[in-house]
Amino acid sequence: MAQVLRTLALLLAGLALAGTGVALPAAAEDTDPPGATGGTEPIEVVDDPALVTSPDGGTFIRDEWGAPPAVTASRVTTDGTALAAAEPTASYTLAETFTLHSRPGAARSVYLDFDGGNLLSTNSWLLNGLTTLLFPGWSLDGSSAFSDAERTLVQEVWARVAEDYAPFDVDVTTQEPAAGGLWRSGTSDTVYGSRVAFTSGSAVQSALCGGCGGLGWIGTFDAVTQGETRSPAWIFPSSLGNRAKSMAEAASHEVGHNLGLAHDGTTTSPYYGGGTLWGPLMGSPYSSGVTQWSQGDYTAASNHEDDVAVAGTNGITLRPDEAGSTPSTALPLAELPGGGGVITTRSDSDWIGIDHCAGTVTARADPAAVGPNLDVLLEVRNAAGAVLASAAPATARTTAGVTGLGASVSLPLTGGPFYVAVSGVGSGAGGTSGWSSGGYDDYGSLGTYRLSVTGCSSSLTDPPTDPPTDDPVVNDPPVVVPTVTRPGTTAAPRVGAGAPGGRLTIGVRWTAPTRTGGAPITGYVVAAYRLSSSGRVLAKVTSTVQSAGTRRIEMRLPTGRWVVRVKARNRIGWGALSNRSAAVRPC
Repeated sequence: MAQVLRTLALLLAGLALAGTGVALPAAAEDTDPPGATGGTEPIEVVDDPALVTSPDGGTFIRDEWGAPPAVTASRVTTDGTALAAAEPTASYTLAETFTLHSRPGAARSVYLDFDGGNLLSTNSWLLNGLTTLLFPGWSLDGSSAFSDAERTLVQEVWARVAEDYAPFDVDVTTQEPAAGGLWRSGTSDTVYGSRVAFTSGSAVQSALCGGCGGLGWIGTFDAVTQGETRSPAWIFPSSLGNRAKSMAEAASHEVGHNLGLAHDGTTTSPYYGGGTLWGPLMGSPYSSGVTQWSQGDYTAASNHEDDVAVAGTNGITLRPDEAGSTPSTALPLAELPGGGGVITTRSDSDWIGIDHCAGTVTARADPAAVGPNLDVLLEVRNAAGAVLASAAPATARTTAGVTGLGASVSLPLTGGPFYVAVSGVGSGAGGTSGWSSGGYDDYGSLGTYRLSVTGCSSSLTDPPTDPPTDDPVVNDPPVVVPTVTRPGTTAAPRVGAGAPGGRLTIGVRWTAPTRTGGAPITGYVVAAYRLSSSGRVLAKVTSTVQSAGTRRIEMRLPTGRWVVRVKARNRIGWGALSNRSAAVRPC
């Protein structure tokens, strides 16, 4: 949501557990229904000094990463793919910063929450030092409005995390999923995920860990629970220099813990910081140029778990492959979605078909523009599948960033069909393993690529067809595609005080907008505003995104005089807020 709660915790700093009568979850009570489990295999947690056992039996990691190595001519603070000031990612504008999706429609989600918000009274962080339900969002300048510079940083964080999780069938998003979309209500529930909260609130950080960089529960991604109780994963950007690369790597790291992953360390340190070129995401790779998932193949590794396999047993699966690796399963270049694909495993090779070639043919494949994980091997093969030419440059770190991740091949071709094959390889020349020189092998060389080919047709020769008949040609009438716009406003909501004697609440009811914008309504948000006696807004509380069928909620609010507004969303985006309700005092 674009209207944020980043200053809410400061405005309502007095809302603490002791003063509100918040009920803590019972320490000995398991929130999962009897017999319900999350993943298909138990989570094995290696001996780790950062591991903490919660009074309710859960475990989480308190990540206190050391300071990154000093910057030298050979060790730069970026991988060379950072966004420039006020520059959005490709295909998006800064206005769309909080509606970004890496895989729209996926059942699993990783929600990057920069807005702040409030926790359930049964949240397990309340058993581990946290004393408030409200937490502020992230800010560079202390303002509740996101500047262009902040929006650019949010987009870069999103692009980097999206690339880390590109091999998986999961949507990394900056738009809050519908209510219930981030926790699993039962073993038959297939829609769930993780919330990652980026907060500038020093009070939250101090209460939970002192000065750590982040925290994450172990193995909770697909755990059955009643609401977001072991959530969110926390990121404290001020401890990471407010750098997009570090914030993104911390987010991927904490979600990795949610997926059951343990730390990548060495025999002498719980965190492996990696080298100039490469570092593991489950270590502390904040000064490394390329960061990837790992199975502990580097020297002196203390953890040899297969990150991709373990994540796959705890809630997420690999995304479907877009192209096979034989002539019969190749995908025509014209059908490659958006001109790009995803390498999902070390054995994945995407064969893309081309035909009608003449003269010099040039093929080029490049990994993601921001935070790439994939190191490309590019091959051109003949109709029988034999390799005609290939390229996989040695990868290196320079003061400008990382070089050698993309690959290009040029050769004379006539006719066809031919196949351009894209796969992931190690950092050595020709795609060999680079462990001996501070690099990496092909295990974590996964992610998105974009492919371009010149000198050939983008489609394969069609198979023979039956001869044409003399049947008359009948043209279908033109199809008129209706224009879809954002939905209109709802009527002013109706409000009432909650039942006396319990928590301070108000009840809110609303109706659907009369104008849906030409598309179904997909959700609602309720915003409550606390007013002074003169009508000035003192504080704002925003609900989570409610489902399309919801028309009534109860909001817990501090004492005071409140008014409420509601807005609706369709697939295009959010409509305007409604007129405000009558004033009401929680009861």
